[in-house]
Amino acid sequence: MKKIVSIVVLMSLIFALAACGNSAAPQETAQVEKTPVKEEAASPEMTLRFATDSSEDYVSTVQIYKFADEVAEKTNGRIKIEVYAGGQLGEEKACVEQVQMGSLDFTKSSMGALTGFNEQLNLMSLPYLFKSEDHLWAVMNTQIGQDLLDSMESTGLKGLCWLDAGSRCFYATKPLNSIDDFKDVKIRVMQSAIYGDTVSCLGAVPISMSGNEVYSALQTGVVDGAENNIPRVIDMSHNELCDYLIVDRHNIMPEMVLMSSNIWNKLSAEDQAVIQECADNLQTNMINAWLDTENEALDKLAEGGMTIVTPDAETIAAFREAMQPVYDKYGAEYAELVEQIENTAY
Repeated sequence: MKKIVSIVVLMSLIFALAACGNSAAPQETAQVEKTPVKEEAASPEMTLRFATDSSEDYVSTVQIYKFADEVAEKTNGRIKIEVYAGGQLGEEKACVEQVQMGSLDFTKSSMGALTGFNEQLNLMSLPYLFKSEDHLWAVMNTQIGQDLLDSMESTGLKGLCWLDAGSRCFYATKPLNSIDDFKDVKIRVMQSAIYGDTVSCLGAVPISMSGNEVYSALQTGVVDGAENNIPRVIDMSHNELCDYLIVDRHNIMPEMVLMSSNIWNKLSAEDQAVIQECADNLQTNMINAWLDTENEALDKLAEGGMTIVTPDAETIAAFREAMQPVYDKYGAEYAELVEQIENTAY
């Protein structure tokens, strides 16, 4: 009888162990089956396009490539940004329009091109508003700068950050040493009324056209000169045709990096944070890179035979006084903000 009981107990144990073994198998299978679900839930890869009218080796383009690399790194390659330099996708204003429509993802633009989309930016184009680049960045790093970026949202554009674009100066095929030298000189200006009026105040003749038309216009005499930041004179090869540069720094202002609001709003909060962080780094990197770039450009222009004039304080004061009508016409509604800017410590 004891033997029978022992056999029954032993058989019960065997069946119990077998049951435990069988119950473990479905659990292991369930764990294996969960893995593909996690992969399917990952955010999709995307390729975005960033267009600029600057050349491949221009200082801002170099920094834009670094921006693209940083975005790819911080998203483990999930977000790729392709850079199209040298105006491959159109001139400046056309690229802004494409970003606004959502057919292009990023671009960078001067204030001159953007005033047609946002009149508030006329403020940034007022001549001699900023006393130096240090003054400019002291202002742009306050709420004033952020508010101007945010003001683009009503136009279908997302203002991401600012890029250092140095200061704009006049250059021509003839000497420009004082206001008297500007009389009847045909100066190319950006496609913005405020720039035309600024040049008119000096007695010159403003001729509005896109940047990629200027070289041939200088060749044919359609214009006698133009105004731009110093490195861009070389970037656009205008130093091949113009022998004179006056470092008057009538406009010290940044460019803006823009993203399509439509594309921005489709990004997850996490991806938006990555893009913004990388854009903030782009701004810092560009500021650090600009000074050396401008000094190198001045040296190169001088070595190439360009006559470079740095006007004295009296000449600059005369320029500023002559341009007062621009403030009267475009700055009146921003009088309080202009005062805040002028009083910002730096």
